[in-house]
Amino acid sequence: MSLTTESTATAPSAEAEALASALHAAFLRLPPKLQARCTVPPTGDAAIDRPVLVEADNGSDHYRGVVVAGECDEDGRWLLDDAFTLLSLDHDDGPEAALVLCHGWNCHADRI
Repeated sequence: MSLTTESTATAPSAEAEALASALHAAFLRLPPKLQARCTVPPTGDAAIDRPVLVEADNGSDHYRGVVVAGECDEDGRWLLDDAFTLLSLDHDDGPEAALVLCHGWNCHADRI
């Protein structure tokens, strides 16, 4: 499964727009050491960042966020069958972002 990091013809949902904006703001509050782990920092534009919902195959956990690190194919699409890093607000630390390592072989990701 792969998602492109470039704009597509489908307009992002209102939920995706709000999430992309919130993640960009939270990213800017991260310490520089954590920001550096994001090889593709979020822009705040849902058409570029492509917010996703990632769920464990067994349904035990899920996160909403944007992919900020991982392998891409030659067209710039994230290779979500490998490990990738998700920037998410889905945790108990309030409005601060967290980096979540996802193992693509053990989860499913869909665009929001």
